Amino acid sequence: MSTDLTLPGPVSPPHVVRLELDTFSGVDRPALAKWFGALFTDLLAPLCPASVEELVSVARDYHPSDTTPWGPPGYARLLLSSGDFTFPSWSAVLADLPSFLRVQLVQLDSQGVPLVDHGWCAEILLKDDPAFPHQVVVTASRSLFGGWISHAVQQEWLSVLRSGASLVQASGGWITLDRVGVRTAHEVAVGVGLDESLFTAAEMARGPHWATLLGPRQVAALGGVQEVCGTAPCFSVEHLGGGRILLQLTEHLDEVPPDVVRKLAEFLGPVLH
Repeated sequence: MSTDLTLPGPVSPPHVVRLELDTFSGVDRPALAKWFGALFTDLLAPLCPASVEELVSVARDYHPSDTTPWGPPGYARLLLSSGDFTFPSWSAVLADLPSFLRVQLVQLDSQGVPLVDHGWCAEILLKDDPAFPHQVVVTASRSLFGGWISHAVQQEWLSVLRSGASLVQASGGWITLDRVGVRTAHEVAVGVGLDESLFTAAEMARGPHWATLLGPRQVAALGGVQEVCGTAPCFSVEHLGGGRILLQLTEHLDEVPPDVVRKLAEFLGPVLH
């Protein structure tokens, strides 16, 4: 009788829907506050309406400690309760806090602890180092969608990406379904570090995704608006204005064959690490 002594491999994190926008432009904070509030209302609240009231308020002068290690030194992290989630409150928050700022909303479990693998998170990072872009990052576990992300929901996420791209004059962005984390699947595959990716985010796309937002410099490097619109191997190509183009690789987020991703990667070759 033989015994299988093979050790189980590492458990992969669950699939998440991830939306990100990177920008080196100055940010209109009141407008960003209004957009971020709408993002929460349209994309995240419908996923778990019973959890909205679980959002908690943290003081503006928050500093990490041994008992509340919710962020690195230098970050001002704010979690607002649903009762405070209004346009005036967000305008005040984004106007009053320092330029190096992290505003984050997280879904909490029944213990009041942020859900790591099966919840949602939305954050704005405004940085005081011009070498690195400001970022908007939204993630939601696929399990929150009940196993199927409908076409209508996918269109809502695309709409938020479009409006956010114009608002912040994004240098790039995407929507994808993956298991990777803060780096994209492409960055992990080619061994590019996060700092290098962020430093070059205006010139270099951070990978082929289901929805890939190309910034003006990336579009120029690929031959210009007309060239990209006419030749990108995608289901949908949309010029958003200002030299920004949104590529939708396939009709459905759940159906992205590897060969289709490969063709887009080849097309984006001049602007990929």
